[in-house]
Amino acid sequence: MTASQEPKVSVVVPVYGVEAYIGQCVRSLFSQTWDNCEFIFVDDGSPDNSIHILERILTTEFPQLQSSVKVLHEPNSGLPRARMTGLAEAKGDFIIHVDSDDWVEPDYVRNLVGKALDEGADVVYCDFYKEYSGKKPKVYREGDVDPATGPVAAKCMHNSIIRGYMWNKLEKRSLYDLPSMFVPVHGYHEDLVFQTQTLCKARKVVHLEEPLYHYRRRRRGALTSSSLIKTRKESAENMLKLYDALPKDSVPIRACGEDILLRGGWYGACILNIKLLRAHPEAVDRILEMDYIRGCRVPVSKQRFTKFICRLIRRADKKVS
Repeated sequence: MTASQEPKVSVVVPVYGVEAYIGQCVRSLFSQTWDNCEFIFVDDGSPDNSIHILERILTTEFPQLQSSVKVLHEPNSGLPRARMTGLAEAKGDFIIHVDSDDWVEPDYVRNLVGKALDEGADVVYCDFYKEYSGKKPKVYREGDVDPATGPVAAKCMHNSIIRGYMWNKLEKRSLYDLPSMFVPVHGYHEDLVFQTQTLCKARKVVHLEEPLYHYRRRRRGALTSSSLIKTRKESAENMLKLYDALPKDSVPIRACGEDILLRGGWYGACILNIKLLRAHPEAVDRILEMDYIRGCRVPVSKQRFTKFICRLIRRADKKVS
């Protein structure tokens, strides 16, 4: 198979504040053994020299790839919007996302595409390395999806059998219906929001048991109580707005609607954000109607507390009315 006959792969890379790491990232991408790639870098208003470093490496070390690289510039609007900007430009048969502070193995694209072609799969996900500064990397093995369908994969993702990361999943571009997609509002758990919508459209999802991605764990300082409240609030908003946006007879709701609700409801309840939960009355009502679910991502003890908070909201609403 010649390069022109190979399926084209669009690699989407949002860039923000990664000047210390982007060199390793782009060199690993530009050294891929799969020739038919386009690389789409989205400058999300990065305040440092990240884009300058990228362009210098491309010009001086990989000039033969200049026609395969797009660098898009936009004001800072956050990770979800940066992803959408890159996706709108993608022309490949397959799409994969890479974080600009990570790096990949030389056969990252080749092995994922090869598995997709061999298995007739719409989505292929791989294992990965978790990289720690000054420590030996650890290999993380993903679970298997059985049966290997998209809705089952989405359910497995919401329950941590497979992880929600976008960067270890090669997906057919046809799974991204951009005009109708709900775009997460915040960066926290934005991958779950995107992946819930794409995975559920896949006919077949397969696991490539090979670590091909290096996920860099960067220490960003201790997690303060205020930052924890912020992340929980933003995660809750992403999940609950996703639930509200999806048609209630849709495949994602049938496959993992309860998981979306439980996660969003728990994140809102654990920080006692009554205003946030009250803004999603349909979700509150559904949480109260649901039976307790054992063996899911949100344990029964947290489900009980979430229901308790939802009951308080409904009692308060009745008194007001």
